Amino acid sequence: MHARAHRRAPGVSLPTVLIVAGTRPECIKLAPIIHAIAGHSDLDASVVNSGQHADAVQRTFDGFGVRCDIALPASAGALNLGAATRRMEQLLEGVIATVRPAMVLVQGDTLTAFAGARAARRAGVTVIHVEAGLRAPKVSDPFPEEWFRRRIARHADLHFAPSASAHRNLLDEGVAAHTIHHVGNTGIDSLRTLLAEPGLRRASTATPSGRVLVTLHRRENWDGNADIVCGALLALAARHPALRFVLPVHPNPRVATRLRRRLSAHPAFDLVAPMDYRAFVAMAATAALLISDSGGIQEEAPHLGVPLLVPRACTERPECIATGFVQLVAVDHDALVAAANALLAAPRRPALAFDQHAPFGAGDAAQRIVAVLANLMAEAAAA
Repeated sequence: MHARAHRRAPGVSLPTVLIVAGTRPECIKLAPIIHAIAGHSDLDASVVNSGQHADAVQRTFDGFGVRCDIALPASAGALNLGAATRRMEQLLEGVIATVRPAMVLVQGDTLTAFAGARAARRAGVTVIHVEAGLRAPKVSDPFPEEWFRRRIARHADLHFAPSASAHRNLLDEGVAAHTIHHVGNTGIDSLRTLLAEPGLRRASTATPSGRVLVTLHRRENWDGNADIVCGALLALAARHPALRFVLPVHPNPRVATRLRRRLSAHPAFDLVAPMDYRAFVAMAATAALLISDSGGIQEEAPHLGVPLLVPRACTERPECIATGFVQLVAVDHDALVAAANALLAAPRRPALAFDQHAPFGAGDAAQRIVAVLANLMAEAAAA
């Protein structure tokens, strides 16, 4: 079923929110907003596949019952970051001119989000930033994510912060308080909905599987760092012969080539294609250990009750560390092995509840976002 069908009278035009998606994580975090708009009588949505990771967007949205209204062409050949941004901006400017939305909504810290915010600002359209205010200590690390998110903040008219620290970051940067809304993270909405489905449960504290689930994709873990992680994984496999390691391999060759060369021949390792959201969560929920540099998994692991090792120097999500489920570790062979061994030996803890005390919200962020947008449109219409 089309997620955005409205019960409106023929000929009635509603304010349109243009929603731009270009990567799998964006889709996971935008789908709850699209569904919330579908259930709202005063707003409409138009969804654009930016072409950044075109096939992944289509597959991920299919899993959420969302259909894109517009699919931009994927870039031909390898473009540098600047050229790719300019190309996407131009394409999105054309979409904005055609759709004439009341606002453009972007999510996170991707090239797509940055290009969408710039195109909307240039067109004089209200810019909505979801998952606003996440910050790392240095603008150059992680690059380009940190660079993108700081610049999107300069273009945005409304900032939906996923956490208390993100809210504080925006205030500290001088963003007007009345434009910031601390709503939680819509990725938690998706996770809570999925875990409520029959047959998909969080792991029992007593019965984790013998599986370690590993994902690696960030620029900081390309090339030599990927080799260090591989070496640590091989050491863990030697120390724990009963464990199996599952690695959904990111398509970027600067990660994929090294993972395959180092690990594919080893019987303890299963290198698989990227998994859809439901399959990934189902496997993660029963894992003995997660090892990942993904931001979304940091948010999800505490609600799954599974320990997560993050091979990075810093995190934009300090609340995850405070839950006790997530541990940062330097990309160093001995440090990775020692930290993984400690987490594998530690007793399991109950999963974090979906409630008002959870660091990224209770799973109602999308409804809260859409309520703000609807009020904004009502105020504009009454002015």
